[in-house]
Amino acid sequence: MNLFRFCSGLKVLGYFMILLVIAFVAVSYYVVVVNTWWPILIETNHRALSALACLIILVFHFLLIMLLWSYFTVVFTDPGSVPEHFRRDDNVETGTSTDSGAFGYCPKCRNVKPPRCHHCSVCQRCVLKMDHHCVWIVNCVGARNYKFFLLFLLYTFLETLLDVVVLLPSFIEFFSQAIKHSSSSGQLASLVLAFDSLSP
Repeated sequence: MNLFRFCSGLKVLGYFMILLVIAFVAVSYYVVVVNTWWPILIETNHRALSALACLIILVFHFLLIMLLWSYFTVVFTDPGSVPEHFRRDDNVETGTSTDSGAFGYCPKCRNVKPPRCHHCSVCQRCVLKMDHHCVWIVNCVGARNYKFFLLFLLYTFLETLLDVVVLLPSFIEFFSQAIKHSSSSGQLASLVLAFDSLSP
């Protein structure tokens, strides 16, 4: 029994993951900008706090635009595939190879494939310099979209780091109030777990 035939079902899950990424971004935007820092920007008379809120909102928007640009670029960019009827003397982006540079043969595509080219069970094709098939982007990470995938990871890390840093005072205030109103340590632990499961 070939279990890889069920891999094509991951593509359907992937489209749900795109919606999930958009939902995470929307929740992050609501919590950081709409709920926390925009009110500080428009309601405070303290110039330093207003400048800090303005800076945080500008950096947040820059990182958000770069995150979305790199995400949708990696989603919609073809990772690179082997041309049909590929021959060994064709000029295809093969890159460097750690193995002996030997060409292989893909029995599923019935084609010669260059070094570091692998067949993806989900996409049903050979991908140049294939790294992996990512369910979050509904695409393979390969020769032509690897840079955008790394940029997506970088901007996601920076955006998440910014979210944690700018929301830290709110977290501390929330949990200090929860400790005062909690009647037992088990109740506080369940509150922490519930709060943690809701944060992206």
